Amino acid sequence: MIQSLPIEIKNMNFNRIMDQVRQTTDTTVIVPENWGQGRATFGGLVAAMMYEKIPTSISQDRVIRSIMLSFVAPVAPGEMDVIVTVLRSGKSATQVQISAYQNDAPCAVMLASFGGARESTIKIDYNDAPATKAPESVAEFPFIPKVTPDFTQHFDYRFTEGTMPFMGSTQNTMGGWIKLKDPCNQPINVPQILALLDAWPPATLSLLKAPAAGSSLTWSMSFIDSPQTASANHWWQYEAKIKQAQDGYSHIDATMWDENGKAIVMSHQTVSVFA
Repeated sequence: MIQSLPIEIKNMNFNRIMDQVRQTTDTTVIVPENWGQGRATFGGLVAAMMYEKIPTSISQDRVIRSIMLSFVAPVAPGEMDVIVTVLRSGKSATQVQISAYQNDAPCAVMLASFGGARESTIKIDYNDAPATKAPESVAEFPFIPKVTPDFTQHFDYRFTEGTMPFMGSTQNTMGGWIKLKDPCNQPINVPQILALLDAWPPATLSLLKAPAAGSSLTWSMSFIDSPQTASANHWWQYEAKIKQAQDGYSHIDATMWDENGKAIVMSHQTVSVFA
């Protein structure tokens, strides 16, 4: 049931939200209010909360390899039930389904695949990060209440490729640097990666000359590496490319690299654009 939330829950930062999810022993978690984007809660936060409910025992000796996510309905602030089901755990991989519900109706479904490393004769490295301006040399993307989405107040953005949304760009790329504003003393984790990766606006919106709605329909990620030292407070480079768009839908590929130019995750989103 969607309800008015206490002030301490309304104003939670990202890491505090994840602590709350981890400490909750039942299936119900609380979605805070200051993470909105339009009529919905920021999808990266929803994905992070769903992932955080996966028991650590499932992935003790296996690392995340891929995630597929379908956003079924907008998530509102308040209670959200998260159901985790291990579909199969074989010799080399574990497949987990995570389903989120509000008012007994599905709002998001995730499939997470974990796998251990093994010897292989095939090794192809991903491209290093493209050359771009240093984050310190670029102006910060401002948070403007009632203009920019609420959730953007929790991130530090520096645009270096393409333009910000609704500026009539002629480029099919968007990118720059991003970091989480919350203090982070540990190496970056998967929920933080999900939040940083999804915090960027759909690249398609930069092509528009006037504000219009847009939302992710589906989202898939392939994880390349697990950073061992850098935290979510370090700068992470991001680049998105619009691969195709028509009929109100666009297909966007994106990559995120660490400060040293090493790729950690690839992303593909199908985005609905209402313009």
